[in-house]
Amino acid sequence: MSRAQRLTFLAIAAAIAVAAVFLISASGDEEEPAPTSAQATATPAATETVAPEATATPEPTPTPKPEPPLVTAGKPAKLRFTEGETIRFRVRADTTDHVHVHGYDLMKDIEPGKTISFSFPAEITGIFEIELEDAGEEIAQLRVDPA
Repeated sequence: MSRAQRLTFLAIAAAIAVAAVFLISASGDEEEPAPTSAQATATPAATETVAPEATATPEPTPTPKPEPPLVTAGKPAKLRFTEGETIRFRVRADTTDHVHVHGYDLMKDIEPGKTISFSFPAEITGIFEIELEDAGEEIAQLRVDPA
């Protein structure tokens, strides 16, 4: 490399350093002093880790959990789960009665217009009737498949 090429290269490097100092001081950050020429020529990786500019990251919207199925009198609902899952459903009735989950032998009282919830582990496989006990009306069919 000739002497003229080295001088040209040095002049370009100096111009870049001056431009960097100008840009840093023009950024409006008045609390920090402008870097010296030795600091201006150093690469950011050699002196410190440069953190990306902080931007507000929006909080992810939580995915709403769907309501458990609502079972009512009329046409029996079909509920299907796999062994090991949690069985969840709700029942609403027009009369005072008892909701009975056969096979699991669970029973809860229900009042007119009120909703009750069931939640229990699917430990027994098979097909089971869910009924309004006093009325003798099947309101759902519970199917639990093997895992």
